[in-house]
Amino acid sequence: MRISSIAAFVVGLTSAAWAQDQQLGARTKAMGGSYTAFEDDPVSIWLNPAGIATQPDQMSIAYQTYTAYKKGRERGPGDTTQFTVEPEAATAQPAYWPSYLGFVFQLGDGESPLAMGVCFARPYLLQYSMDLVTDPAQSAFVPQAEVEQSLGRFRAAIAKDFLFRPRGEAGLFTHLSAGVGLDLGYAEWKFKSPAEDEEDTVVTPGFGLGLLLGVYDNFESFKVNLGLAYQGAAKYPFGIETDILPAFDMPQQFNAGMTFYLLPGTPLRLTVDLQWIDWSATAEDPIFDSFPGFEDAMNVSFGAEYRIRMAERLNLYPRAGYRRFDAPWGDKEALPMTGAYRLVLDTGGETFNIFTAGVGVGWTSAEGKTRSIDLAVDAGGDAFNAAVGLTYEF
Repeated sequence: MRISSIAAFVVGLTSAAWAQDQQLGARTKAMGGSYTAFEDDPVSIWLNPAGIATQPDQMSIAYQTYTAYKKGRERGPGDTTQFTVEPEAATAQPAYWPSYLGFVFQLGDGESPLAMGVCFARPYLLQYSMDLVTDPAQSAFVPQAEVEQSLGRFRAAIAKDFLFRPRGEAGLFTHLSAGVGLDLGYAEWKFKSPAEDEEDTVVTPGFGLGLLLGVYDNFESFKVNLGLAYQGAAKYPFGIETDILPAFDMPQQFNAGMTFYLLPGTPLRLTVDLQWIDWSATAEDPIFDSFPGFEDAMNVSFGAEYRIRMAERLNLYPRAGYRRFDAPWGDKEALPMTGAYRLVLDTGGETFNIFTAGVGVGWTSAEGKTRSIDLAVDAGGDAFNAAVGLTYEF
């Protein structure tokens, strides 16, 4: 009864959650997107490939919504028609494609873990309304154009764990995992305006790197991990000139985070992350110096998870988090341009305080394999969003 009640509560919140940026995976989203130092979730293939080094054979699939700023119309005063650009939750197309699908395969053993991972990750759906700017002194903007771009990557990763102490011996610096991922960046791009109707599908190579250090472990009630990860940018070879029509590359980003495991049996997990995203390099400079361009973002996240034993092989995982998110613009009243196009959209600000919540139900099979179903919501950004995921050890 307790599980069903909490799960129903979280599902109900999906109509009352806000989000501004996207963090992949229901578990990670529920913890504020603070997961660089995770070492037990297949989503690590995407964010920090070092985190898969000691994982067993398992898979993860997740679906989530994205914040979109679509061009709309509504009836105005005097029986007129006017444009709207209200933010809303949207799914990337085709909707049956997951936002994340990943598989981990353990190739080593307990004394020398070595894992391989493959995944498809779609962390960004960019859907913006825009206006063509023809005058550097222009002050009125109408959302006559719309760009929609889905940014994803196919990744193959390898990760190795190096022991500094005999396994099970308490102390500082117990082990170090290192991982690398090679990518095929993928983007679907569509642009519509009164004079243009264009689309393109492009691929390009990319990579990601990660480290995960076991800072301390007493194997009873306290453990600390440090994670560092870098995602290289994906520079897409579009078939159009991006200074003429707006199209975006996938940004490079750097993450640093720590995970703390506390209390006897370590049922409590606390996380903290810093994330830098290079949005300024994803778009063209404005053609007019009087307009701002896109800006880089620095985000900070905190998360918490607690394991509640419900039965011999059944656990409940309530989760919560906080994320201070920087939008890629410095002033909501002076939105950025890329090339000749300026954003035209309704946004709540430049910096957002996003609060997250979620729950997971985990169980262990008779063969000792662990599985979980996870739900997540967040509140505090520009639109309502939610996520659901499944992790399955095989």
